[in-house]
Amino acid sequence: MKKKIIDYNNLSKSVSKDSNKIFFKKIDQLIKKSIGHKLITFTVIDHSIKYVERIYTNNPKVYPLLGRKKIPKNMWSQKVIKNKKHFLGKNKKEIKKLFFDYEIIFSLGCGSIINFLVKFNNKPIGTINVLDKEYKYKHIDIEKLDTISSFLIPFFLKHQFKMKK
Repeated sequence: MKKKIIDYNNLSKSVSKDSNKIFFKKIDQLIKKSIGHKLITFTVIDHSIKYVERIYTNNPKVYPLLGRKKIPKNMWSQKVIKNKKHFLGKNKKEIKKLFFDYEIIFSLGCGSIINFLVKFNNKPIGTINVLDKEYKYKHIDIEKLDTISSFLIPFFLKHQFKMKK
């Protein structure tokens, strides 16, 4: 199997010249090459850590942009927001327990999920949410998202600042 090479230098150059939408699409493509996905969204967590806003989606018909939603008080928020850990849901059973929109998720052919927590100064500022078929993701996939996520930090912080207003 041929090893996938990620051109981080080219990616970082595009930060300064591309609009957010184009840059997010490049990150989407990079993640798709690295670990694969059927659905991907980026969400930014507000300063009060009570709400999230979707700032990117590869499926705007089903998951539109800038939808603000309250962070649920459940096992997911305990793990991801409070304990600052990434979430890996390997199958439909795990997704159904935690996500109110599980029927939509399943209708898209998805049955596994990674919610990768993006942090700045050890504070949660957003998530990269990737979904694909059941049992697709493993812990190694979370590690692959770590480097890629660092490119999103300035964009997440900028959007978080806008959310304050």
